[in-house]
Amino acid sequence: MSPKKYSPPLAGLLTGLSMATKSLEPSLMPRSAIDQGLIMAGSFATGFVAGAASAVALDMVPPFGGTSALRIAGVVATGVRATSFVQGFGQSQPASTSPATAWTEAGTDLMSGVALSGVPDSNAPALGAVSAIAVAASMVHDVQAALHVRDDQPGAKYLATATGVAVGAVAGVGALAALIHTSGYLARKVTRTQGLLGTFMYAGGVVASVGVLGIGAKVGVGSVLGSIKKGNQAVELRYQDAPDGVNVTGGAYSLVPYDTLGLQGRRLVSVATTADDIETVMGESPRKDPVRVFIGVDSAESIEERVELAIQELRRTGGFDRSAIIAASPAGTGYVNYITVEAAELMARGDVATVAIQYGRLPSMLSMNKVEEASALYAELVARLRAEIDTLDRGIQLYAYGESLGAQTGQNGIESIWNGTDLPVDGALWVGTPSGTGLFDQLTTDAGVPIFDRPEQLIEYVDSGESTPPAVYLNHDNDPVASFTPSTFSTMPGWIREEDRGRGVNPYQRWLPGVAFWQGLIDTKNAATVVPGEFKSSGHDYRADLARFTRVAYGFDDVTAEQMQRIEQRLRSSEVERAANIAEGKG
Repeated sequence: MSPKKYSPPLAGLLTGLSMATKSLEPSLMPRSAIDQGLIMAGSFATGFVAGAASAVALDMVPPFGGTSALRIAGVVATGVRATSFVQGFGQSQPASTSPATAWTEAGTDLMSGVALSGVPDSNAPALGAVSAIAVAASMVHDVQAALHVRDDQPGAKYLATATGVAVGAVAGVGALAALIHTSGYLARKVTRTQGLLGTFMYAGGVVASVGVLGIGAKVGVGSVLGSIKKGNQAVELRYQDAPDGVNVTGGAYSLVPYDTLGLQGRRLVSVATTADDIETVMGESPRKDPVRVFIGVDSAESIEERVELAIQELRRTGGFDRSAIIAASPAGTGYVNYITVEAAELMARGDVATVAIQYGRLPSMLSMNKVEEASALYAELVARLRAEIDTLDRGIQLYAYGESLGAQTGQNGIESIWNGTDLPVDGALWVGTPSGTGLFDQLTTDAGVPIFDRPEQLIEYVDSGESTPPAVYLNHDNDPVASFTPSTFSTMPGWIREEDRGRGVNPYQRWLPGVAFWQGLIDTKNAATVVPGEFKSSGHDYRADLARFTRVAYGFDDVTAEQMQRIEQRLRSSEVERAANIAEGKG
């Protein structure tokens, strides 16, 4: 008599449910019920595949295939965990920092799911009943344990919504899989083929259906991306007219047409700090008018042409007559944080120029295919600026700035022209650098350049007698953009292995294989939820930190504490005003 088989679908279901319930555990960012549902769906799918595949594989191993001992072990393992309705196993204490512990728990859940999947075929009704009770109790324990350590304490409505979203998402994926399978089945049935030829026909039907779905998805995604690009080039009512100033791109006598700057470029050059602003905030007469130069994607065809336009615009606007030039590497849409630019203009009393060149029209998360081009663009810009400044020999300070994807592409560009000793800039402020950036790793790991989470750390560092680092890094401890990588799926990241994970990180947050990836993905999406004028210092929102970091990183030592207070107030009011302008809509 052949041994009883494990059930791959049941093993996948049990393992998937275990991972889905554990996905309720805290991560770096708060998340809505819909987001939680998507995380549960991804975790369930991961567990289902792992459980089903393991059931098939284990059933092929003679010592284990169909043995009652393994089934009983699965029931016992599940029951032991189910009896722990208090935290237990590290949940009431800060989470384990050991990858081995996480893998052991994941492996135990997986093997329990596989073992329990064989119980229905074991001719032991009592064992089946005990198994069902153990599984239900275990799930209740996992949910209770996860919610107990969540800061937001989700309620019944949250859980119901999240579960509904998860079920819907999984059902949608299942329907697609069924459609693909049906296509293969019909191809074989219509052609009435059997054996190897039938298998080929089935495969052909599957490939054809996947191709049709792929084309549909490509068209749909292309339409969405096209709409986003169009939106980022749209003309807004409050920024539809070119500025009057001669010291900004798009203004009087500019070499660059205003309508080629895109939405973000038009916003940037339309709000340059005025002499009245400087006098009101700083209590001093301005030294010069600040310069803002922005080159759009549509302003020129090639990297070389855009950089040449930027240099020509700096010459025209008097940028090379300023004491400092900030070369900003923008985010995906061309966005340069106005807070940093305005803070620098106030602190310099206008004696500063900012230059940025756009490389794309999509948000940063959708612009990863532009990283290489953007890095080359920034490298060319910095190299040209360095050469021009050295030729003029006027003591102009060249500073680098980048935030998020702009920090990554800026550092990539600097790295490509770096001689390994002195950076080609006189200072740098890089904010929210994404994980895995080469220059970041070289400077912070090999050269010992510190990473700061908040202004107090930077000020304490400088006050202790240390000189300002050649590059000032601002990365919040709980910023998902700075910590998430795809490898999180199977590898515990270094930051979560630390006993002290830093400000804003839930001490009960755990890394679990296959679960942490989906949590991190959604955390990255939710990294910066901002309210105009309400500056935060958390996640990927650095608005509350930028002014003080700008002051130290760019050497504005002659700014008093009272002036800093007025600068902070001005930055908040400027953001509220800008939000109101944007809210008026597009023409």
